[in-house]
Amino acid sequence: MDKLIFLYIVVALLVIVLILYLRNVQSSLKKISQLRDERERLTKENSDLKKKLSEISSISHNCENSIENFKNVISNLEIVSQKNYSEFFEGILDLAISCIPEAKAGSISIIDGRKWKYMAIRGSGKNLEKLKSLDLKSEWMILTPKVSVIEDIAKANEKNVPREYSKIIEEVVGGHIYRSLVLPLKNGGDLVGNCFLDALEDIQFSRNSHSMAEILSNLFSTMITLKSLATLPEVSINNSLRTIVNFYEMKNSGTRGHSENVAHLAVRIGERMNLSPQQIGDLYWAGIFHDIGLIAVPDEILEKPGKLTDQEFEVMKSHTLIGEKMLQIYDHLKEMGLVARTHHENFDGSGYPENLKGGSIPLLSRIISLADAFDTMRRPKNYGEGLSTEEAIKQIEADTPSKYDPEISRIAVEVFKSISTSTR
Repeated sequence: MDKLIFLYIVVALLVIVLILYLRNVQSSLKKISQLRDERERLTKENSDLKKKLSEISSISHNCENSIENFKNVISNLEIVSQKNYSEFFEGILDLAISCIPEAKAGSISIIDGRKWKYMAIRGSGKNLEKLKSLDLKSEWMILTPKVSVIEDIAKANEKNVPREYSKIIEEVVGGHIYRSLVLPLKNGGDLVGNCFLDALEDIQFSRNSHSMAEILSNLFSTMITLKSLATLPEVSINNSLRTIVNFYEMKNSGTRGHSENVAHLAVRIGERMNLSPQQIGDLYWAGIFHDIGLIAVPDEILEKPGKLTDQEFEVMKSHTLIGEKMLQIYDHLKEMGLVARTHHENFDGSGYPENLKGGSIPLLSRIISLADAFDTMRRPKNYGEGLSTEEAIKQIEADTPSKYDPEISRIAVEVFKSISTSTR
């Protein structure tokens, strides 16, 4: 009997041990399964991370290329703008194709009365002169108010343009046009034509190409407008350019009247400095035109409420160089062009675009810089109210001499204080 009890006890203990063992095995298997799942998750995350890093690297590379392309466009603006009418359009088309990697061909068309004329064509095909000689009606032209992509232009326009004309277009560009990135071209506010950048392979235009197209559309439209003013008298040119500046500023309540304010402030500072009548006159027009290059900067960048990306800031900074190129088309505005280029230079050399320092910054630019800053500080921003006159003066005093010429700053503050007193 004792042996039987003992046997039961041994069996019971073995069962307990077995149960504990099985529970332990089950727990281990569960942990192994969890570890396997964790490994798979980490492997997937690692794969996703590598993919994201690759995308970031690609985006960074594309951004660098876009910035270099944009700098190339700016450096060639003056050369292109000085060409005759026909060569001018060929020049801007070449610049556009060089900036859009997917485009292997392209054209620029302008409405001329009731006709539609090809001003420039680029491709590897033939019959170029035949295409230019075609009798094209203005109502056949596809006009887009903003940058857009048109799939298979021959098919998209088959209801308007005779098929034989579309065949000649494809013969000229050297292949089938899968899709086109279309840039609207304007003279003043009027839509007068377009620039087609054609993909001859079945590839999509990248986001960077779309962004660059927006910039080029603004820039080329501005150049077309300036080109149309070139034969006018000096006074008419100045007034026409002022109208363009006013039109641009009217679109944004935050900049409305800014250039006029800067011009009048700069003149008052110049008068206190006993500058010559010629310098005072130059100061006025320099104030009117100091930000004219912003016309070529896309609205999405100008009106962006948050911080700009590096690429966006490079585009924003380029308004100084673009302004210079725009104004130097006219001999009597070359001095104003220099001010447009250098009005964001800082007295300590920390400004842009050339990090000029101290007296190497033109005198008129040092004056415009203060007038520009004062008026800008007092304006409401996307993210809050502007500064009071007293707060703006304190900020200018705090930023002297790092940003501003100490002597001119002292005189400017006197002018700003007199404004504050006269408006009480």
